Amino acid sequence: MLKNSIKQMLRTPFRTAAFLVLIGISSLLLTLGCNLFYISARTQEAAKGAFATIGTVRQKPSGAAREKYWNPETGDYEAYSVDQYGAAIPDSALDIEGLPYIHKPKHQPFYAAYTGDYVVRNTHSEVDESWWGIGADCVIAEMEPFEDCMPDHPVKLHFKKSLYGNITDRMLSWIWFWDYENPHPKPLKAGQTYIMALYMDTHLGYSGILDKYEGVSAVWTPWLDVRGSQYKKDGTMLKDEKHKGRFFDQVTEGFYETDEGKRWLNIIEGFTIANYSIPVTPTNATKLLMYFYNGNAGISEGRDITEEEYASGAKVCLVDSKFAANNQLKPGDKLRLPLYYADYSAPACYYYPYWTERTVTEKMITADGQLYDVFEENEYEIAGIYQVTGGMQDLTGYEAPQNGVIIPAASVENSDEDNILNFSPMKPSNTIFQIKNGTIDDFLAIWEEKGIDGLELAFEDNGYSELMHSFENTRKMSVILLGAGAGITLLILVFFCHMFITKQKVRTALERSLGVPKGKCLVSLCGGILLIVLIGVMIGSSMGAAFTKKAVTLSDSRNIYSSAFSANQAAAREIVLPEDFLKEQHMDVVLPCFSGALNLTAALLTAFLMAAGSLKKEPLELLSGTKQER
Repeated sequence: MLKNSIKQMLRTPFRTAAFLVLIGISSLLLTLGCNLFYISARTQEAAKGAFATIGTVRQKPSGAAREKYWNPETGDYEAYSVDQYGAAIPDSALDIEGLPYIHKPKHQPFYAAYTGDYVVRNTHSEVDESWWGIGADCVIAEMEPFEDCMPDHPVKLHFKKSLYGNITDRMLSWIWFWDYENPHPKPLKAGQTYIMALYMDTHLGYSGILDKYEGVSAVWTPWLDVRGSQYKKDGTMLKDEKHKGRFFDQVTEGFYETDEGKRWLNIIEGFTIANYSIPVTPTNATKLLMYFYNGNAGISEGRDITEEEYASGAKVCLVDSKFAANNQLKPGDKLRLPLYYADYSAPACYYYPYWTERTVTEKMITADGQLYDVFEENEYEIAGIYQVTGGMQDLTGYEAPQNGVIIPAASVENSDEDNILNFSPMKPSNTIFQIKNGTIDDFLAIWEEKGIDGLELAFEDNGYSELMHSFENTRKMSVILLGAGAGITLLILVFFCHMFITKQKVRTALERSLGVPKGKCLVSLCGGILLIVLIGVMIGSSMGAAFTKKAVTLSDSRNIYSSAFSANQAAAREIVLPEDFLKEQHMDVVLPCFSGALNLTAALLTAFLMAAGSLKKEPLELLSGTKQER
């Protein structure tokens, strides 16, 4: 009976060919829709672990203040504006119920650790220790005036002894000194020795200010005062008005045994310690460090610190590759970190920059002139070594510090409240948090209702929002294709089953009159149709799979065919699908077979229902129906 069914369909070749072509197109659409839906779901799942949405916090200035300085060139004060802040807003102000945090905002400091046992600089020369920026030689030295003088212009001082810096008594015997920005400098007396903090101000020579002083080509000016640098936890500075602006003292017999003399010696020792300290960055997740988040650094040996280790405060760490190489360290080794000060004003890269050998110039003394004591000392196991690959030439606050060490913030158990060297309100470079992907709008809605006016937030998701939009568009397209394929399939099946089954009443009546059982009549009516559907499904599904691969290849969809990725190659590399993704059985076999099975099932049900309706009628009833139709 199957042969009869096929012969019957071949009697109308154009109708049969049209049926084959149309059923093939519907199968192509169904397969293409299934494949696109699968790709979208698969790549979206891969993207979830590759992206992170972070936010930064900045306390807005409360206004601007006008500061002034003395300009001896004009003989008058000149004003300039600086941002002025109110009381520092604590990071706890962002702990608002309902905000979708993964890691809450933390005004994070960096710590300095010093042991003297590790190599942290390229050289250990005296010149290396004293370099402070380009063209500025800084010294702390003993000086003696050649005569009584008022340093409101260049005066000649005898260079007696260098206590800190790259200038020694073997290099020069005298200098020109000018208390340049002080309208009321203090007089200096001949025969007396003074300890001074000075630097060579090359700007005065380049600008032509010294041209009117015969024989003066370079002068030294005050470098820093001996006021301590110490802050409270709330950001207020401990006052030391006595030493504000005081950059020199008279040296008498036994001076270095006095409190003032010890203060100078502590400043000098503090510089030496700072020059060979290790910058330690505490954090709650590696991805909260922008050089990791932006793809400028990555683990080169060992492993990253785990979420559990961050949460529990495990004594594990990550170390910079150059620091590890200089000290022959490897994963599993121990690193001793005595922490002696905390800096809440800026990330470590400002003071331990990756691209220079600049000396730290912050005074490492408390308000009472003492060196900072170690507030916590632990031994950390090196979990991994990270390598910095980019961003080293910038100075935005997001760079990796030289010789950097990363530790879990919770591993520091003691308070640093008596060891805060510097402080500033929250800023994007030191206050970063993480929220759930795709929740920026929800976050802002809650923030606008309950947030703090004095804080400014910014978010970065490395293109996640655009990518999700791309996924949504792809999913909508796949649903449209599936719907179109299913709708077209049903219309085609109803139309052609009507043509090949319902309208074949004479044929059905003759076969029944000749005693052909209903089962064989069913095969005769449906067999050819199902065979055509099978052929069309095989061709259409195969073409759908091939079209999917072609479309994906042309649009570079293995990077999720989204323009969002071109803006972040680091993220794209993390979520690129496997090399053999387009050859998976899901793409080649499973999904085409699934869509084909849907078509075959629909064809079988449609043909069966229509054939069963015809077979319910007696032959004479069928024949009479044909006469009425005529």
